[in-house]
Amino acid sequence: MKPNIQILLVLILFVGFSSCSLDDDDRDIKREICNNNIDDDGDGLIDCADSDCSEDDNCVQAGSDYRLKDNISLLQYGLSEALLLDAKIYTYKSDESSEKRMGFMAQDVQSIMPELVNIDKSNQHLKLKYMDLVAVLVNAIQEQQKMIEANEQQIEMLICEIEKLE
Repeated sequence: MKPNIQILLVLILFVGFSSCSLDDDDRDIKREICNNNIDDDGDGLIDCADSDCSEDDNCVQAGSDYRLKDNISLLQYGLSEALLLDAKIYTYKSDESSEKRMGFMAQDVQSIMPELVNIDKSNQHLKLKYMDLVAVLVNAIQEQQKMIEANEQQIEMLICEIEKLE
């Protein structure tokens, strides 16, 4: 059994060293930043169009087929929750370009809709599920549309009442 462990350790070390280049030129390799509208790595592709960003949270497309889902029910969040959201403008501390971004603070959203927030296991920072937030905002728009249509009907009825009185 011991020789197998030694062989396994040698294999692990070999794979580890072979995947890491010791060449000093590797420090100069530019990586694509997937959310800044700049071609960071000089390959002519920007952000999500660059294959370097295929796994980035900003670029991942989610499977949305009914056949992929269980426990489907109507979303209860809508206009009242959307009205509680405070959109902000900010920059990321780690972004040297200091590009202004727009969005929400995960802590704020978490107090309203906790299902939309996860904790990043690597650094314990909160992450917001922006794609899930889209469904809440669509619900809010649909609720407002129903209110608008009801108001339009009421206005038409009031106009008819006024015309009868004249």
